[in-house]
Amino acid sequence: MTAGDIAVVVAYLLLVFAVGSLFTKRAHTDTTSYFLSSRGLPWWIAGTSMVATSFSCDTPLYVTQLVRSGGISLNWQWWSFGIGGLFSAFLLARLWRRAEVVTDLELAEVRYGPREGAILRSVRAAWMALAINTIGMSWVLLAMAKIIAAVWGGPKWAGVIAAAALAVAYSFLAGFWGVVVTDVAQFVIALAGAIVLAIVAVNAAGGMEAIVAAVPADKIQLLPDIPAAALFSGEFWTSAFGGFIVYASFQWWANINADGGGKVIQRMSAARSEGHAFGATLWFNVAHYALRTWPWVIAALASLVLYPALADDEMAYPRMIVELLPSPWTGFLVAGLFAAFMSTIDTQLNWGASYLTHDIYRRWLAPDRSEKHYVRAAKLSMLVLIAVTAVIAQAIESVTEAFKFIIAFGAGTGPVLILRWFWWRVNAWAEIAAMIASTVISSAIYLSGVEMVFPLRVVTIAAGSALVWVPVMFATRPAPGDVLRGFLLKTRPPGAWKPVRRTFTREQPSGAPELRPQSIRNDLLGWLGGMLLTFGLMFAIGYALFAQWPLTALALALAVAGAVVVRRWWRTG
Repeated sequence: MTAGDIAVVVAYLLLVFAVGSLFTKRAHTDTTSYFLSSRGLPWWIAGTSMVATSFSCDTPLYVTQLVRSGGISLNWQWWSFGIGGLFSAFLLARLWRRAEVVTDLELAEVRYGPREGAILRSVRAAWMALAINTIGMSWVLLAMAKIIAAVWGGPKWAGVIAAAALAVAYSFLAGFWGVVVTDVAQFVIALAGAIVLAIVAVNAAGGMEAIVAAVPADKIQLLPDIPAAALFSGEFWTSAFGGFIVYASFQWWANINADGGGKVIQRMSAARSEGHAFGATLWFNVAHYALRTWPWVIAALASLVLYPALADDEMAYPRMIVELLPSPWTGFLVAGLFAAFMSTIDTQLNWGASYLTHDIYRRWLAPDRSEKHYVRAAKLSMLVLIAVTAVIAQAIESVTEAFKFIIAFGAGTGPVLILRWFWWRVNAWAEIAAMIASTVISSAIYLSGVEMVFPLRVVTIAAGSALVWVPVMFATRPAPGDVLRGFLLKTRPPGAWKPVRRTFTREQPSGAPELRPQSIRNDLLGWLGGMLLTFGLMFAIGYALFAQWPLTALALALAVAGAVVVRRWWRTG
């Protein structure tokens, strides 16, 4: 990097820390401020923060590897999560906001009561913070270390330590207020940098027509071809189309973030109102899947022309940064990747610390301390989390494989996390059983070295988990009646709550608040409209980039129809 490039990166980091320092006093008032911005975020800040924290420096490396190895359609491995994300927007966002919890794990005691719920809350807090969260942060650190190595050189461990120190320093300073405010600027910078690199890479590869001519046709398809093999044959289900079916019909509800995911739920809970929580979640899904996808995909296609054979496909992206961009654009894009890195890692540190501090330390070890004491405990938790993360990051080699491992690791917990909102019979022991079963089955598959394509691993883990948690649920008692009635009154969920509603109506005195649950039929229609809007827009942009104008028009028409349905849902909801 030239002196000009370095100046751009340094200027960006100074700006971020200056903004963070402005929120230090406000963020350190109490834990609600430190973890939830005092529940005062407007939809556009909360939603953009959701996008920024899901867009890290690892994401372009991951997308590049997918496109280079399997083509554009392999991105359904993560595009499928948009189906679940929109489900959360239309059916769960308002429920989460009504619950008024500091962390999503606190819902366990609201839903199941102070005995079984407290056990679940503590077990899940440790599992999420020390396992799921640290593995998730580890591939972000690994990606940043790869970028640092490509730009400045040096060993992997030095990049890991440098990135970790930068992230934890900012998290200490700013709290959740600083994280979400700087997320807005970081999203703009990171997206702009990705667009610039995509344009430069396409020009270096000879233009879009040259790329389309050089890249195999199956790698440019947004949907994979249907194989000629029989439907129930192994060849069909191990094909790209078989994987697409699993991703689009199964994976989105089986995964650990099926109810929105802790980072997204944190922002739902921090929104000003139920309406702002919904608006934030809808904007997140549209921006995350329809807008952000294409700069990475196009750059990855260009890399196939520029670097047809690489030992590590993930390194194609940082290599393009170093070799193609002139100064000071190299510095601008590196600053954008730093922005993406910090927006994600700071959120995950804050989120993981909220579990350790609020759900374990405050709940069990020190229940009656001052708010400042808990803020200090949160900072200590961050040090523990980043230390564990750095060790894992040093041990792993592939961002993509780590991401796939987490998807499989939590497969099977999703159904319980969704059903607990819509069915009174789900209990805490079902959640615990699903969590343990998914962990044991996924670990056994990975440690045994069994040869199995990734989509079938997800199905196997989820099905095996269901064979455990469903019998456990029916063998144990549901939550106490008074707990269920309190949950019903507080969140007003739709679905199979008739027995609880009946007892609630019978036992409540005259003049008590009337239960008016959301209309699940109307919410499902809104969900359909949201999918048409988001994926229609995503396909329209993609087909336009490849000059496939009839398909562009069709996809755009579907997006407009979806927008009409969403508007109608909003007006009637």
